[in-house]
Amino acid sequence: MRLVHHLAALATLLRTGSTSVSVKYTGQAPTGYEVTFRYTNSSAHKVQIAGGLLPFTDQFRTTPAYSAAYDPHDYRPGDFFVSGLNVNTTGNLGPQGNYTGFYMNDTGNGDWEWTAPFPSGTYSYAYIIDCDLGPRCATTEPGQVPGLTFYNDPENPPFQNDHLQFNHSIFQVPYDRQYQYDPALNLDFDFALPVPAGSQGKALAVNYSESVEASIVLIDSRETPANPTQASPGSTYPARDIHDLALYLPPTYDPNCATPYPVLYLSHGGGGTAFDWPNLAKAFNIIDNLILSQWIPPTIVVCPAFYNLGCNDSGPIPDLMICVRENYLATLLPFIEGTYRASSDPDQRAFAGLSLGSELTYEMYINATTHFGYFGHFSGARGPASSDTNTAGYISNVSVTANPALADRGVFVGFGNFDIAFSDCRSLELALELAGVGFLSRFVPWGSHFWNTWQDTLWYFGRTALWKQRPFTVETARRGRVVY
Repeated sequence: MRLVHHLAALATLLRTGSTSVSVKYTGQAPTGYEVTFRYTNSSAHKVQIAGGLLPFTDQFRTTPAYSAAYDPHDYRPGDFFVSGLNVNTTGNLGPQGNYTGFYMNDTGNGDWEWTAPFPSGTYSYAYIIDCDLGPRCATTEPGQVPGLTFYNDPENPPFQNDHLQFNHSIFQVPYDRQYQYDPALNLDFDFALPVPAGSQGKALAVNYSESVEASIVLIDSRETPANPTQASPGSTYPARDIHDLALYLPPTYDPNCATPYPVLYLSHGGGGTAFDWPNLAKAFNIIDNLILSQWIPPTIVVCPAFYNLGCNDSGPIPDLMICVRENYLATLLPFIEGTYRASSDPDQRAFAGLSLGSELTYEMYINATTHFGYFGHFSGARGPASSDTNTAGYISNVSVTANPALADRGVFVGFGNFDIAFSDCRSLELALELAGVGFLSRFVPWGSHFWNTWQDTLWYFGRTALWKQRPFTVETARRGRVVY
């Protein structure tokens, strides 16, 4: 069954991929796959591939502030990539001290090409024209991000983009156990590959407002909500009192279903948008795989945007989190439950997020406890912590006494070994333990503060925690799969 799924996913990748990036199965070392980039720019003197395309490192040469920065051509089983180490500012990425991207080869007539082996994973990339990545160019031309020089691949655009943030183009590479297996680290990311077409949910970009003409914009078409009655008052983007979100409807979604669907609210991080999860993490593929593998029942996933809601986005983070919480409870949840066959039962609602979105998750857990049954903290809780054991300000026995519901929620904490939120998450775990709150944890041994870590934590959140029996105990993650 896994082989059939693997081949189907590869066929989908090859069929839907553009001619600009091709993923080819070679059946040869070092990874069993190679990726070729092709780009045309007749005026360019040099072209680099960068964005989220990072060099590799291994468990023997990586620290919270250092990556070995191996070229993909030098890949060995067990190699992985990290980010969020402050390496671009401290000069600790590789022996040369900085990362300059990968230079493409000029093949003539304005055509540029570069081929390299890549292991399993989801990779984001963009092109940089006539500018070194290290000292960023200050000029801005049409199509560029202000102050930067990244260009999307025009033949492989992201799921959705807007002028507030630059979402990179994406490609994916399957796992080949023969060449990529490492006994110490599981680096198989096939859980993020596309499932067969008949098992795929629907990915949508949604604008919500009080207007009857409010639209749900699909990737290539439009629909109108059944009951677009809830406004987003105070929102400033994409228009006044209109806000946006990314939405996943499961493959069996039926608006007339007798039983409402459970809903996972999944938040981006600092500086992000609603479209980060479906684009940079292929989160909707992950949900497809969780449903197809029967780890979770058919579930609606909402990826909202917590900026431009009318809150003070540049003010103190705790104040922003409070404002967003109040906005979501008053606006977002009623819109979703009034427009889709989405459950309003707190036991059928979950909230999760990454980085600053994980701080929002913690805010929801502490101050909107009874609105959700499950909380997924991915790389964050209260912000930078002074140590792994500093529990001041976190949940405590006093908190649980005042709010007993804290003790029977489904709490999950996931983070990486090289994560800048390591101490924050360790402190949260210790605080939960001391407060007598059962929780599940996913420690990613190769993880940093980056999308491959959050893909992993979302996958394990779904497998072990989401919609599982509460409160969590030491046996929760060992009970095995519940067939839905």
